[in-house]
Amino acid sequence: METRDKVLIVIVVAWIVAAVYFKVTTDNMSSRMDEMEQLQIKHVDEVNKEFREDLRTLNLQFIGRGKHLRKAQKDIIENTNLIHYVTDSLSNKIEIVQLNLDDYSRTADARFRNIEKDIETQEDRFKKYKRLSNREIGDLDQRLSTAENDIEALIEKGTKEK
Repeated sequence: METRDKVLIVIVVAWIVAAVYFKVTTDNMSSRMDEMEQLQIKHVDEVNKEFREDLRTLNLQFIGRGKHLRKAQKDIIENTNLIHYVTDSLSNKIEIVQLNLDDYSRTADARFRNIEKDIETQEDRFKKYKRLSNREIGDLDQRLSTAENDIEALIEKGTKEK
């Protein structure tokens, strides 16, 4: 296996490792967003259930009493405000996650471009090295041939003198 093949294998393995890393990171972010959505749904259901139960209890025990009706109205307003607050908070968190994903995407794209440039640079260096090596091998072959010819000439000269 040539060095070139080894370098290409290393590059391909690096690409695969980078792709797996980005896939795992994206999956983790996605699962976290799903978890946040489930928590929001659970919280809204709990608030609504608690509100309904309190309202039912109030209706059964204190029907017609203005004081309790006003309290129930305040509770409704407080629960509505809480729902809006939680919704706004989750919306902000979702926006932050989206911004982080966009940042991550831009960073990943920039890294891929840099890696592609690095690969091109390494390919150019490899080609230069290959040409230089081929030239040096050719020079060595020529020197070897010259040395062999000189040795043969000396041997022939030595046998003629005897």
